[in-house]
Formats: sequence, C-alpha cells, structure tokens
Amino acid sequence: MRNSLFLSLAILLFLSANSQKPKILPVKPYKPSVILYEHANYTGAFKTLGPGQYVLSDFNDVASSIRVPAGMVAYIYEHAAATQGYGISVDFLEDVSDLSVYGFNDKASYISVFYATKDNKYEWKRNANVNGQFVPGHWERKSARPGPANTVAVVSPPVPGPVAATVLAVNGANTVISTLGNQSAEGKTLWETAKLQMGIIGNDYRGREEIGTAAFERASNNTFIPDNFNFWYPQRPPNDHRNPAKRTLSGQVIKAGQVNIQGTFADFDVNIDIVPHPKYEYLVTTAHKPEFTTIMKLQDVAYDIKDCPPSFHAVEAEIAEDYWPKGNHTFGRARLTDMVLSRVSRGICVYGTWIYDMGHCCHPEIHPAEQLWWSDSSENRIKSNLNVVCDASRRFWWRSQMDDGTKLKPWAEPPIKGLFAIAFEYALPNAAATASIGYNTLKFEADYIQHYNLAEYPNANQTYNLVYNGKNIVSFVPNNNAFKVSFEHVGISPEDNNKIRGFLVLETSVGKTTQIATQAYYPGTNPPRLVKLPAGSDPSQAPQALEKMFFKKEEGHYYFTVTQSIIRSGAVSTSARERQ
Repeated sequence: MRNSLFLSLAILLFLSANSQKPKILPVKPYKPSVILYEHANYTGAFKTLGPGQYVLSDFNDVASSIRVPAGMVAYIYEHAAATQGYGISVDFLEDVSDLSVYGFNDKASYISVFYATKDNKYEWKRNANVNGQFVPGHWERKSARPGPANTVAVVSPPVPGPVAATVLAVNGANTVISTLGNQSAEGKTLWETAKLQMGIIGNDYRGREEIGTAAFERASNNTFIPDNFNFWYPQRPPNDHRNPAKRTLSGQVIKAGQVNIQGTFADFDVNIDIVPHPKYEYLVTTAHKPEFTTIMKLQDVAYDIKDCPPSFHAVEAEIAEDYWPKGNHTFGRARLTDMVLSRVSRGICVYGTWIYDMGHCCHPEIHPAEQLWWSDSSENRIKSNLNVVCDASRRFWWRSQMDDGTKLKPWAEPPIKGLFAIAFEYALPNAAATASIGYNTLKFEADYIQHYNLAEYPNANQTYNLVYNGKNIVSFVPNNNAFKVSFEHVGISPEDNNKIRGFLVLETSVGKTTQIATQAYYPGTNPPRLVKLPAGSDPSQAPQALEKMFFKKEEGHYYFTVTQSIIRSGAVSTSARERQ
C-alpha cells in the first residue's frame, strides 16, 4: 500500500514537471502591401507586393484593379525593362476598382511600391496637372501647414524607354558623339531650368553653392559708430534647415543705376531692382520681413519708420564693379550700369549671395551679384550678354570682415568663376536634304566687351566642335584664351526624337588672389609669435588675423556676348550630283 502511494506521487510529480506549457508566440507587425487583381472590382487571381520595384513577369498585362493601403504609393508603368518602367505611368495612393479608367486595363508591366513619407521629413507629391502642364510625382519637404490633399490620379505622358546612354569622346577641341542616347534625367531637369533663365544656367549648373551662416560686418566711416555692426545676413527661409546658398534670380528689371552715397555708410554700387518671375518669387515671399533696424537710426539721414514698406515686391541685385580711373567712384557711369539700364522693363538673370540688408529695411538682395546675363532674339540669331564680376567694394573678401558663425569662404573672395551653361537644340537633317543642300551647324561666337584681371588659359583660342556622324553639328568660336569649353548632357530630346539637346559650357575666371608672404608675426604676442605658411597655400589655411599679411586680393570683371546663329555646311554641288 505504502509503495503504491509513493509510486502514484512520483508519477504525478513527473507529469507536472514535463507538462507542455502553452507557448506565447510573438505578434508579427502588420506590413501593408499593394494587391493587384486579375479582374475589376478586386476579383480573380491576385498578386501581393510589399515595398520594392517589380517587373511583373508572371502578372504582365493582367491587372484590372488594385488595392493601395493608406500611406503607400503604387507607381505603375505600361512597359518594363530590367531596371525601370516606361510608357505611360500613374501613381496611385488609393484603391482603384477599374484600371481601365486610366487606360491601364491589362497593361501594367512594371510597378514601384513605396511609402508615401520618407525619413519623416519628406512626403510624396503625386502626378498633377498644373495650368495645363504635367508635373511628375516627386518628393517634397513636409509643410508645417499642408494644403488639401491631391486625390486625383494623373497619367503621365509616355516615359521614354531605355536606350544606350550617350557616349562622348573628347579629342582636343573636338567632342565626338560616339553613341547617341536619350538626354539624361539630370540633363532634362537642367534643360527645364534653363528655359526659365533665358536659356542659360549660371554657377549653380554644377550644384548648390553653400555659404556660411555668418553675417558680414560693415565699416561705418564714422568715428562715433563702430565698424563691427552686422550689416548683411544670409537668408535662411523657414523650414529650410540647410546651410544658406547662392541663388539665381530670373525676373524683370524695374529700376537700375549706380548710387553715389557719401557719409557714414558710403555706397557706390550698381543697383538693379528686379521683380521675380513666378518660380523665383520665393526670394521675396520666404525672405526676412521688413524691419526698421538700429543701424538705420544711426545713419546720417534720419529715417521715418514709414520708410519701411509692409512688404517687398522686388529683389535688389547689387554689385560694385571696378572704377575708372582706379578708385574714382564718381567717374561717369560704369559700363555695367549702361548695359543694365537697357534692361529696364525687360528680363534679366542674376546669380550671387541671397541676403537681407540691415541698413535697408532688411530688404532681400542678391548681394554681391557675381553673374548677370540676358538674351535677345533677332531673325535667326540669339545674342546673349554674359557678365561675371568680382565685387570691387572689397566688403566680402576676408574672413575678418565676418561675424561669428559657421564660416566657409567669404562670399566674393577672388578669383570668381563665371560658368555659363548655354542650352542648345539641334535638328537632325535627313540624308536626302544633306546631299542636296548640305547640313546646318549651330554656331556660337564670343565677342569681347570689356575685362579686368581676366584669367587666360594656354592654347584655348580654338574652334570647339560637337561632332556627330562626321559632321560638326555645334561649334563655338571663343576669339580669345579666356574660356574652358565643354559639351555636356547631350542626348535625344524627350519631346522630339529628331532633335539633339545639350549644353555648351563656358568657364571663365576674374579677379586674383596672390600669396605675398610665407611667414608673418601674430599681432600682440610677447614674445613675437611667428607663423609660417608654405607657398601655394589656400587663404583659408592662414590664421584669420594674418590673412591680409599673407595674401593680396584684387577685383576683376569680364563682359562679353555670345551670338548663336546657323551656318550651312557640306552641300554637294549640282555638277557633283550629276556625276554620281
């Protein structure tokens, strides 16, 4: 009896120790997915897709409806290549029960699935029609005050299919198109920008040119007013947390002239008041608001508070060019002033540092403006005035002129580059026309107006050609040694397969910085502290207080025109055709 009792207890303990406890399985997070359906109204066979890009090889030209969860985007294309879609396309942010409404019934071959927000900073702005123009879907920084959501899906014009990329071979002054492909995506974007800027892009053609966050101070020329007031501040728009940058302004000139202000804050700049074109209105609307500042109260002429308007409608471009004779600010009217006076009520583009002026109601300015350009057409010619200036006021040359802050290069430190990317479009001739009347060459020719401290490049005075199928389709004649020349972003026009688009890129340089010493003593040190700087150093390598001891800086400018025309080449004579 006792033994069987012990045996029963042992069995109970064994069963208790080895009993299966229920397992608690982790809950998998919900991953939203896009679902393609074979038939309308979400019926038939289906395919589920998470974020990613897919060639619909097993569901090609099958889908007739689609479910898109909130917060996701399904971008579908009519045709598919290995790494991209093409043909008509549309981005859906919602369920669609019948894809035939958008011309996509049994047509989808490629799909890109992604979330509608990115990094919690950007949101997807879907395809749209704006004033009759198609605007492709794109990422935008989230707005603090978002407008109404766009609930309308818009089908794109056909996206070109993939072709071999354009291959350019540079041989001296000739650039040969060895393989002609579509213009690159970057090239197309630059082309659209150039159309807003009289066919030309300035120094930001190669990308955003950031500057430091520090303000520039201004000498007062007044014993009782300090020389270290922060006078010019770089603009930092709300919700844009990037470093400030130089900007392009395109607009219409409403006033121009060279000022002659004597006294506390003397000023002899060329001033150009410009009303921005719509795409550039942000240079006014997101700029610092009008403010009657302390600096204004300290100037020689008393200001009335009403002098500051409630808002601004124009941007002032300012530049101090070289004065002739040297140092004579009031000697007649500067050549640049004469030229820009001709642009009143007409278009102009300027590039430079976007700032607000504490001595001028915090007015928005491009100051200093280092590039100015405009174009005019007549008959079969386009003449562009291109001007690059290293500011001669010398206010923006040295780090010691800047207040504390993140300091990159001073805004107008010489030398100043002048890059002008001129958009061109060339119509390809057919073989029959070429044989009978020859072919066209798009010719660009530079003409000198005026210069000072202009850099020259060895053996640069050559005719530069863009060659296709053995023919010079674009040529540039510089007539001096002032340019580095290249042809870039060349390819088939996305609007017309019989046209080639691209950019003629001209680079020049004005002003000089020369190292004049390799050692200098730090001021105010006891014993004297010697600082050495190897020859060929960059000014930024010198201690700020010693920069003027190590370097000499000089202003400069270059004013020139480039005229575009068409010349005929390669015609076969009548007698030659008869012999063939």
